[in-house]
Amino acid sequence: METIPLFPLNLVLFPGGRLPLRIFEPRYTDLVSECLRTDSGFGVCLLKAGNEVGGGAQCFEVGTYARIVDWCKLDDGLLGITVEAGRRFRIEHFSERPNQLLQGDIQWLEENGAEEDLKIGEHYQSLQMLLTRIFDHFEISYDDQAQRLEEATWLGYRLAELLPLEPHTKQTFLEMGDSLKRLAQIQQVVNETNIADFSG
Repeated sequence: METIPLFPLNLVLFPGGRLPLRIFEPRYTDLVSECLRTDSGFGVCLLKAGNEVGGGAQCFEVGTYARIVDWCKLDDGLLGITVEAGRRFRIEHFSERPNQLLQGDIQWLEENGAEEDLKIGEHYQSLQMLLTRIFDHFEISYDDQAQRLEEATWLGYRLAELLPLEPHTKQTFLEMGDSLKRLAQIQQVVNETNIADFSG
């Protein structure tokens, strides 16, 4: 069991994704200082109840570990950071530090189906094409994205991240531990809606 600080947000962060954050509350300024000093990260979790600002936030048990990869002082004087998401985890127990920073005792989660990452073939070709259109439309670029489009885990995470889905739906996809089942569920959502047309 490992204890990590938590950052509840009104969004879901998927492994491999990047997220810019504006830091203005003292507890999160302290968190950033701690992470930079100790070369550690923190957990990003979707809010279940409460607000991002202030105490008393409740969040879902499954989240994603994030590390700071860049930081700067913003024009408004606040601290800006960019985090990159790593592994998923499940929170077994929540607690709160004296400064109201939420923390959790976690267990790391593994991804099933990873051995199939390079074997998805033509079955999900339409999803690969959809993600490529999204990348082109929003001018999004990932390192080695052409090769990674063949990976079930990466393809599923990027689609779940970028498609205009409700946060609770995204959370469901994050909690799924099988990359091929995640793709199947995403395919079902795309088939049942006109979501594939949103990128033009």
